[in-house]
Amino acid sequence: MTAKARQHKIIAYLKENSFASVQQLTDIAQCSPATVRRDIIDLDGEGKLKKIRNGAEKILAPSTDPSIGMAGFYPNISDYRNYEESDLIAQKAVELCEVRDNIFVGEGQIPFLLGKYLVGSNIHVFSNYLPLLSYLIIEDYPHLVVLGGQYIKSQNMLVSPEPHVTYQGRYLIVGGDGLTEAGLTKSAVLTFMEEKKMLQYADKVVALVESEKVGVFGGVGLFTLDQIDIVITGKNANPTIIDLLIAKNIQVYLV
Repeated sequence: MTAKARQHKIIAYLKENSFASVQQLTDIAQCSPATVRRDIIDLDGEGKLKKIRNGAEKILAPSTDPSIGMAGFYPNISDYRNYEESDLIAQKAVELCEVRDNIFVGEGQIPFLLGKYLVGSNIHVFSNYLPLLSYLIIEDYPHLVVLGGQYIKSQNMLVSPEPHVTYQGRYLIVGGDGLTEAGLTKSAVLTFMEEKKMLQYADKVVALVESEKVGVFGGVGLFTLDQIDIVITGKNANPTIIDLLIAKNIQVYLV
């Protein structure tokens, strides 16, 4: 089998699977482990996958541009403690949205994953989180408002809004570093300040939190439980906190 054919099989497998071990790729490409390792190194250099210990993972970036300036810009699968759970949380958040909804999206690894589920939808996204915005622009997504300016797809430019413009949307979707009886917490102070500003524009707050962070204090208080309307987390989340959320009339989705 030629190198091109082997590498095509490797990439095809990673399109359907988040991770692959060297042994799995050896079986798929029908070659030696040493050959697979060389292919992984080559494909990593081309930005078509990410080399990890004893294998490879698919990339989450919307393009295969290996530009040094983009290194570390997009999250990698290995940055997530539980990628599969985070992906399900993001998918559920988009499923809650209706056609032509306006949604505000904050910063974070799970909010970034909303991108692939938004593609092809007619949901208007307001955000200042550049990895998500960049992903959607590269995917030719037309319904974007960059907070601080609107993205005009037909002219590839940002247009600053008039000072009197007032935004309004159904949801503010935010990630968090912890969720306790005190509310949703965030470790990044600058992010905290920007997402606080978005609260005035949205009817409901949707918190996307990994199950391991439920019951954990994660920094500065972002929103109290009284300000949160919906929580999406994993099935292994702390049941005591989940019961508390439900008692507070917060809608909870366990994925």
